[in-house]
Amino acid sequence: MTDYHKLLGVEKNASKEEIKKAYEMQVEKMKKEVVNEKRLNQFLKIFDEAYEALISLEENQSVKENLTVAINPKEIQKEKDYSNEDEASKSRRNSRSKAKGSGGKSNNLKRKETSRNKERKNSLNDDKEEKGRKQRAAEKKSQNDTKKAFNLIMLPFKILAFPFIVVLSVIIAVLQVINIISWIATKVLIVGSISVGAIHLYQVKMGQAINYNILILAGAVLLASFFLPYILKLLLKVLKTINDVLKGFVF
Repeated sequence: MTDYHKLLGVEKNASKEEIKKAYEMQVEKMKKEVVNEKRLNQFLKIFDEAYEALISLEENQSVKENLTVAINPKEIQKEKDYSNEDEASKSRRNSRSKAKGSGGKSNNLKRKETSRNKERKNSLNDDKEEKGRKQRAAEKKSQNDTKKAFNLIMLPFKILAFPFIVVLSVIIAVLQVINIISWIATKVLIVGSISVGAIHLYQVKMGQAINYNILILAGAVLLASFFLPYILKLLLKVLKTINDVLKGFVF
C-alpha cells in the first residue's frame, strides 16, 4: 500500500493546510524537473491521488473528533433510540450511502478517462511530429538524388563549356588592354581627322579643287574615334556576362 504521507513529505498528524502546502510544493517541483509532458502527467496523477486520500482521511478524523467532543448523555440516549429503528429506515440510509460511494467512483472514473484522453492526445502529437520528420527527411533525400542525377547529366556539357571559358577569358583580357590603348588612340585620331579636314578646306579656299574622299574619310575617322570606346566597353561587358554565366554553370 502506498504511503501517501511519505509521498507528499508530511507527518501522520498533518493538518489540511499542511497537506495542501506540501502537495503544491511537490507539484511545482515536478513541473520544474520533469520536461516530458507524458511523464509529468503520470507524476501529477499520483500526487493528486495522494492529496485526495490524505484530505479525505483528515476530514474523517476531524469528524470523529468533533462527534466525540459533542456527545452528551442525552445524545447517547438518542443514539440508543436510533438503534431501534426499523429495517426499512436502515435500508434507505444504506442505499443513500451506496449512491454516494458510486458517485465518488464515478468521479474517479471521469478523472482516469480524462487522464487517458490526455495521454492519447500526447501520443497522437508525438506520432504526428515523427511522421513530419520522416516526410521532411524523405523529401530532402529525394531532392539530393535529383540534384546528383542532374549534375551527372550536365557533366558532358560542363566539360564542353570549359574551353569556351578559357577562350573568353583571353579575349576579355585582350579587350581590356585594347580599351586602355584606344582611349589614347581615339584622342590622336580625333585630333588628326579634324586637322586633315581643316587643312583640306583651307587648300580649297586657296583655290585647290575639293576632294570629297578626304572629307568623308576624315568624318568617318572622327565618328569612329568618338564611338569606339563605348563600343569596346559594351562588348567587354557582354563578354564578361557570358563568361560569368558559363563559370557558374561549370563550377
